[in-house]
Amino acid sequence: MKNKITAALLALMFGVFGLHRYYLGRKIQGILHTILFFICLLLVNTGGNGDIAEMSIALPAILGFMDAVLLFVMPRQEFDEKYNAKYLEFEQIKQDPKESLFDYYKSLGINKYRELDFAGAAHSFLESIEKFGESPQVHFNLACCYSMLNDAEMTYLHLEKAVGNGLDNPEKIHEHKALAFIRQDEKFNSFVKNNYKRPFDDMPNEKAQKETEEEKLDLYGSLLKLGDLKEKGIINEEEFNLQKKKILDTL
Repeated sequence: MKNKITAALLALMFGVFGLHRYYLGRKIQGILHTILFFICLLLVNTGGNGDIAEMSIALPAILGFMDAVLLFVMPRQEFDEKYNAKYLEFEQIKQDPKESLFDYYKSLGINKYRELDFAGAAHSFLESIEKFGESPQVHFNLACCYSMLNDAEMTYLHLEKAVGNGLDNPEKIHEHKALAFIRQDEKFNSFVKNNYKRPFDDMPNEKAQKETEEEKLDLYGSLLKLGDLKEKGIINEEEFNLQKKKILDTL
Protein backbone atom coordinates (compact mmCIF):
# COMPACT_ATOMS: atom_id res chain seq x y z
CA MET A 1 0.00 0.00 0.00
CA LYS A 2 1.10 3.55 -0.66
CA ASN A 3 2.05 5.73 2.29
CA LYS A 4 0.93 9.35 2.30
CA ILE A 5 3.97 10.69 4.17
CA THR A 6 6.41 8.74 1.98
CA ALA A 7 4.77 10.13 -1.15
CA ALA A 8 4.88 13.68 0.23
CA LEU A 9 8.57 13.40 1.16
CA LEU A 10 9.44 12.03 -2.28
CA ALA A 11 7.61 14.98 -3.86
CA LEU A 12 9.43 17.40 -1.56
CA MET A 13 12.93 16.02 -2.08
CA PHE A 14 12.78 14.54 -5.59
CA GLY A 15 9.73 16.28 -7.02
CA VAL A 16 11.85 17.96 -9.67
CA PHE A 17 12.19 14.52 -11.34
CA GLY A 18 8.56 13.51 -10.68
CA LEU A 19 9.70 10.49 -8.64
CA HIS A 20 6.65 10.68 -6.36
CA ARG A 21 4.36 10.13 -9.34
CA TYR A 22 6.02 6.79 -10.09
CA TYR A 23 5.65 5.78 -6.44
CA LEU A 24 1.93 6.61 -6.54
CA GLY A 25 1.43 4.48 -9.63
CA ARG A 26 0.95 7.44 -11.97
CA LYS A 27 3.61 6.30 -14.44
CA ILE A 28 2.45 8.36 -17.42
CA GLN A 29 2.38 11.53 -15.30
CA GLY A 30 5.81 10.60 -13.95
CA ILE A 31 7.25 10.15 -17.43
CA LEU A 32 5.83 13.51 -18.56
CA HIS A 33 7.24 15.20 -15.44
CA THR A 34 10.68 13.67 -16.07
CA ILE A 35 10.58 14.71 -19.73
CA LEU A 36 9.67 18.25 -18.64
CA PHE A 37 12.72 18.33 -16.36
CA PHE A 38 15.09 17.26 -19.16
CA ILE A 39 13.55 19.73 -21.62
CA CYS A 40 14.08 22.57 -19.14
CA LEU A 41 17.61 21.33 -18.46
CA LEU A 42 18.32 21.24 -22.19
CA LEU A 43 17.12 24.84 -22.57
CA VAL A 44 19.53 25.99 -19.88
CA ASN A 45 22.51 24.04 -21.28
CA THR A 46 21.95 25.27 -24.81
CA GLY A 47 21.64 28.86 -23.67
CA GLY A 48 17.93 29.12 -24.63
CA ASN A 49 16.25 32.48 -24.24
CA GLY A 50 18.32 33.86 -21.39
CA ASP A 51 16.28 34.51 -18.26
CA ILE A 52 13.32 32.50 -19.53
CA ALA A 53 15.51 29.42 -19.97
CA GLU A 54 16.98 29.81 -16.48
CA MET A 55 13.53 30.25 -14.94
CA SER A 56 12.14 27.22 -16.78
CA ILE A 57 14.38 24.81 -14.83
CA ALA A 58 12.47 25.80 -11.69
CA LEU A 59 9.12 24.71 -13.19
CA PRO A 60 9.34 20.96 -12.50
CA ALA A 61 10.67 21.70 -8.99
CA ILE A 62 7.74 24.03 -8.30
CA LEU A 63 5.28 21.40 -9.52
CA GLY A 64 6.91 18.82 -7.23
CA PHE A 65 6.74 21.21 -4.26
CA MET A 66 3.06 21.92 -4.92
CA ASP A 67 2.36 18.17 -5.04
CA ALA A 68 4.22 17.74 -1.73
CA VAL A 69 2.08 20.38 -0.02
CA LEU A 70 -1.13 18.84 -1.38
CA LEU A 71 -0.07 15.38 -0.20
CA PHE A 72 0.85 16.59 3.29
CA VAL A 73 -2.54 18.28 3.81
CA MET A 74 -4.63 15.59 2.08
CA PRO A 75 -6.82 13.64 4.56
CA ARG A 76 -5.71 10.05 4.96
CA GLN A 77 -9.05 8.60 3.83
CA GLU A 78 -9.03 10.70 0.65
CA PHE A 79 -5.44 9.60 -0.07
CA ASP A 80 -6.35 5.92 0.39
CA GLU A 81 -9.42 6.18 -1.80
CA LYS A 82 -7.33 7.80 -4.54
CA TYR A 83 -4.11 5.80 -4.39
CA ASN A 84 -4.88 2.61 -2.40
CA ALA A 85 -8.26 1.70 -3.88
CA LYS A 86 -6.93 -1.53 -5.39
CA TYR A 87 -6.03 -2.81 -1.91
CA LEU A 88 -9.48 -2.03 -0.53
CA GLU A 89 -11.47 -4.13 -2.98
CA PHE A 90 -12.42 -7.60 -1.84
CA GLU A 91 -15.02 -10.28 -2.32
CA GLN A 92 -18.61 -9.10 -2.16
CA ILE A 93 -20.67 -11.24 0.19
CA LYS A 94 -23.65 -13.11 -1.24
CA GLN A 95 -26.66 -12.82 1.04
CA ASP A 96 -30.37 -13.45 1.17
CA PRO A 97 -32.07 -10.08 0.49
CA LYS A 98 -34.47 -10.79 3.35
CA GLU A 99 -31.65 -10.99 5.88
CA SER A 100 -31.37 -7.30 6.67
CA LEU A 101 -29.15 -7.90 9.70
CA PHE A 102 -26.71 -9.88 7.57
CA ASP A 103 -26.62 -6.94 5.17
CA TYR A 104 -25.98 -4.61 8.11
CA TYR A 105 -22.93 -6.56 9.32
CA LYS A 106 -21.67 -6.86 5.75
CA SER A 107 -21.91 -3.12 5.18
CA LEU A 108 -20.35 -2.40 8.56
CA GLY A 109 -17.40 -4.68 7.80
CA ILE A 110 -16.87 -3.24 4.31
CA ASN A 111 -16.97 0.36 5.57
CA LYS A 112 -14.44 -0.36 8.29
CA TYR A 113 -12.20 -2.18 5.82
CA ARG A 114 -12.24 0.80 3.48
CA GLU A 115 -11.30 3.04 6.40
CA LEU A 116 -8.30 0.71 6.96
CA ASP A 117 -9.80 -0.46 10.27
CA PHE A 118 -9.01 -4.08 9.44
CA ALA A 119 -9.47 -5.24 13.04
CA GLY A 120 -12.90 -3.60 13.25
CA ALA A 121 -13.88 -5.09 9.88
CA ALA A 122 -12.86 -8.56 11.08
CA HIS A 123 -15.01 -8.13 14.20
CA SER A 124 -18.05 -7.39 12.03
CA PHE A 125 -17.41 -10.33 9.70
CA LEU A 126 -16.99 -12.67 12.69
CA GLU A 127 -20.32 -11.47 14.06
CA SER A 128 -22.01 -12.25 10.75
CA ILE A 129 -20.62 -15.81 10.89
CA GLU A 130 -21.73 -16.19 14.49
CA LYS A 131 -25.27 -15.02 13.72
CA PHE A 132 -25.80 -16.43 10.21
CA GLY A 133 -23.44 -19.39 9.95
CA GLU A 134 -20.49 -20.25 7.72
CA SER A 135 -19.99 -18.34 4.46
CA PRO A 136 -17.06 -18.80 2.05
CA GLN A 137 -17.17 -15.10 1.07
CA VAL A 138 -17.11 -13.94 4.69
CA HIS A 139 -14.14 -16.20 5.46
CA PHE A 140 -12.35 -14.91 2.36
CA ASN A 141 -12.89 -11.32 3.52
CA LEU A 142 -11.63 -12.25 6.97
CA ALA A 143 -8.50 -13.69 5.37
CA CYS A 144 -8.01 -10.38 3.55
CA CYS A 145 -8.32 -8.48 6.84
CA TYR A 146 -5.78 -10.69 8.62
CA SER A 147 -3.38 -10.58 5.68
CA MET A 148 -3.47 -6.77 5.83
CA LEU A 149 -2.70 -7.11 9.57
CA ASN A 150 0.25 -9.42 8.70
CA ASP A 151 -1.24 -12.25 10.77
CA ALA A 152 -0.34 -15.41 8.83
CA GLU A 153 -1.88 -17.81 11.35
CA MET A 154 -5.40 -16.36 11.11
CA THR A 155 -5.11 -15.75 7.35
CA TYR A 156 -4.44 -19.45 6.74
CA LEU A 157 -7.31 -20.43 9.04
CA HIS A 158 -9.89 -18.38 7.17
CA LEU A 159 -8.56 -19.23 3.70
CA GLU A 160 -8.91 -22.88 4.61
CA LYS A 161 -12.46 -22.29 5.78
CA ALA A 162 -13.30 -20.22 2.70
CA VAL A 163 -12.23 -23.03 0.35
CA GLY A 164 -13.70 -25.71 2.61
CA ASN A 165 -17.08 -23.98 2.52
CA GLY A 166 -17.10 -23.75 -1.28
CA LEU A 167 -15.26 -20.58 -2.36
CA ASP A 168 -16.33 -20.22 -5.99
CA ASN A 169 -12.89 -19.30 -7.37
CA PRO A 170 -9.81 -20.28 -5.28
CA GLU A 171 -7.59 -18.59 -7.90
CA LYS A 172 -8.48 -15.30 -6.18
CA ILE A 173 -6.16 -16.41 -3.39
CA HIS A 174 -3.26 -16.19 -5.87
CA GLU A 175 -4.35 -12.89 -7.41
CA HIS A 176 -5.99 -10.71 -4.77
CA LYS A 177 -3.78 -7.78 -3.79
CA ALA A 178 -4.88 -7.86 -0.13
CA LEU A 179 -3.37 -11.36 0.14
CA ALA A 180 0.08 -10.33 -1.11
CA PHE A 181 1.49 -10.72 2.41
CA ILE A 182 0.46 -14.37 2.80
CA ARG A 183 1.67 -15.32 -0.69
CA GLN A 184 5.17 -14.28 0.39
CA ASP A 185 5.05 -16.57 3.43
CA GLU A 186 7.38 -19.57 3.26
CA LYS A 187 4.51 -21.95 4.10
CA PHE A 188 2.15 -20.71 1.39
CA ASN A 189 3.24 -23.24 -1.27
CA SER A 190 2.76 -26.12 1.18
CA PHE A 191 -0.68 -24.75 2.00
CA VAL A 192 -1.66 -24.69 -1.70
CA LYS A 193 -0.21 -28.17 -2.44
CA ASN A 194 -2.24 -29.52 0.49
CA ASN A 195 -5.47 -28.37 -1.21
CA TYR A 196 -5.63 -25.13 0.78
CA LYS A 197 -5.37 -26.90 4.12
CA ARG A 198 -2.89 -26.24 6.87
CA PRO A 199 -0.37 -29.09 7.09
CA PHE A 200 1.90 -27.23 9.48
CA ASP A 201 2.80 -28.99 12.72
CA ASP A 202 3.32 -25.70 14.52
CA MET A 203 -0.17 -24.40 13.69
CA PRO A 204 -2.36 -24.13 16.83
CA ASN A 205 -5.59 -26.12 16.75
CA GLU A 206 -8.84 -24.43 15.79
CA LYS A 207 -10.21 -24.37 19.33
CA ALA A 208 -7.16 -22.51 20.61
CA GLN A 209 -7.39 -20.09 17.71
CA LYS A 210 -11.05 -19.31 18.41
CA GLU A 211 -10.22 -18.56 22.03
CA THR A 212 -7.58 -15.99 21.08
CA GLU A 213 -9.08 -14.46 17.91
CA GLU A 214 -11.23 -11.80 19.59
CA GLU A 215 -8.41 -10.90 21.97
CA LYS A 216 -5.95 -10.50 19.09
CA LEU A 217 -8.40 -8.30 17.18
CA ASP A 218 -8.71 -6.01 20.18
CA LEU A 219 -4.92 -5.67 20.27
CA TYR A 220 -4.74 -4.99 16.52
CA GLY A 221 -7.40 -2.33 16.97
CA SER A 222 -5.31 -0.72 19.68
CA LEU A 223 -2.29 -0.65 17.37
CA LEU A 224 -4.28 1.03 14.59
CA LYS A 225 -5.63 3.66 16.99
CA LEU A 226 -2.11 4.24 18.29
CA GLY A 227 -0.93 4.84 14.72
CA ASP A 228 -3.70 7.40 14.20
CA LEU A 229 -2.67 9.26 17.37
CA LYS A 230 0.91 9.43 16.10
CA GLU A 231 -0.14 10.61 12.64
CA LYS A 232 -2.30 13.35 14.17
CA GLY A 233 0.63 14.51 16.33
CA ILE A 234 -1.10 13.68 19.62
CA ILE A 235 1.79 11.41 20.65
CA ASN A 236 5.44 11.55 19.54
CA GLU A 237 7.64 8.80 18.08
CA GLU A 238 9.06 7.76 21.44
CA GLU A 239 5.62 7.45 23.06
CA PHE A 240 4.35 5.54 20.02
CA ASN A 241 7.21 3.01 20.13
CA LEU A 242 6.81 2.54 23.90
CA GLN A 243 3.07 1.86 23.69
CA LYS A 244 3.49 -0.29 20.59
CA LYS A 245 6.05 -2.49 22.39
CA LYS A 246 3.64 -2.96 25.31
CA ILE A 247 0.88 -4.07 22.96
CA LEU A 248 3.10 -6.39 20.89
CA ASP A 249 4.47 -8.02 24.05
CA THR A 250 0.95 -9.26 24.81
CA LEU A 251 0.47 -10.90 21.39
